[in-house]
Amino acid sequence: MRPFLLLAFLPLSLALALAPGDPVRLPKVTDSYGRVVDLEALARGGKYLVFWFYPKANTPGCSAQAKRYAELHGEFQRLGVEVFGVSADSPEEQCAFVERLALKGAMIPDRKGELARIFGVGRFFGFYARDTILVNPQGRVEAVWRNVNPLEDPDRVLAHVRQLRR
Repeated sequence: MRPFLLLAFLPLSLALALAPGDPVRLPKVTDSYGRVVDLEALARGGKYLVFWFYPKANTPGCSAQAKRYAELHGEFQRLGVEVFGVSADSPEEQCAFVERLALKGAMIPDRKGELARIFGVGRFFGFYARDTILVNPQGRVEAVWRNVNPLEDPDRVLAHVRQLRR
């Protein structure tokens, strides 16, 4: 295989390295509205954290996924889950996305790729892979879903959390 092709697959191989049970460093981040969110404090406070990475705001698949997460927001909240949409979009693009679709839950503009690196999410041509990560209150990866179907992802994650909360 040619060297440049190996480099093209490197982000994918790194993304596969994260597994359930792995500890993660949860940083403080800034949401799209400029509010600081202490992810580690949320987890220590007993919250599960869902990070759904998406390629680009205001595109059909991302919009469908975001709307479904918004519809299920109350159920996630009742189960003690905080949900975060993460992309490389600018804060302004994410705010417009939130306002246009009346989204709920925080959106995190991960312009420098900090969360993507922590969770092993691939980035191709500036767009994140469509991956979802669930972190438990102990600060460990609970579940990893790679290359998710945007129409099924929110319901699958909610079903998984319901099983955990039984």
